[in-house]
Amino acid sequence: MAKQVKSIKYSAIISAAKVLFWKYGFRRVTIDEICKEAKTSKMTFYKYFPNKLEVARAVFDKVADEGLLRFREIFTENSTPSIKMKKILQLKFEGTDSISSEFLNDFYNNPELGLTPHIEAKTSILWKETLEIFKSGQKEGWIRADMNVEFMFRFMQKATPLLTDTEVLKLFNSPQELIMELANMFVYGISPADR
Repeated sequence: MAKQVKSIKYSAIISAAKVLFWKYGFRRVTIDEICKEAKTSKMTFYKYFPNKLEVARAVFDKVADEGLLRFREIFTENSTPSIKMKKILQLKFEGTDSISSEFLNDFYNNPELGLTPHIEAKTSILWKETLEIFKSGQKEGWIRADMNVEFMFRFMQKATPLLTDTEVLKLFNSPQELIMELANMFVYGISPADR
């Protein structure tokens, strides 16, 4: 029972931190605000996390791990390539819901905050795993066999700085719109999507 309560409180802190970080970024959010959103005390917060940086790393890992798990599930489903791609785009859409430019700047463009090494290491693992899934897809026939998968991944990595480019962000109503534009280009190129 005590372990279950611990798990519930830990999950509440992670969920609350995610909501606040997505909406306001890392710098603006305080531990007091996370505790208030999670309906828990600072004492409980410090039982699980020594500081805000550690909870931010835990949030990023949880979101990344859950996303990769769902990604694998979609690609192992017995469905058409078109349906798989639509589900991947929906997954991306749900994962970026309410994401702010403050979040993107703090998590991807401010190394002085201390998040960058962790995010780069985790992202590197995710890219490698995703690359292997795509190569499997080529063998199974639901990804174009003549596509240079390594090039596509390098292309997407080079596009990441666009997420924090203020001039590019002005072209969209929200950071989520920009992310979905990149995801749609990755999946459909410039062809109209069969929605």
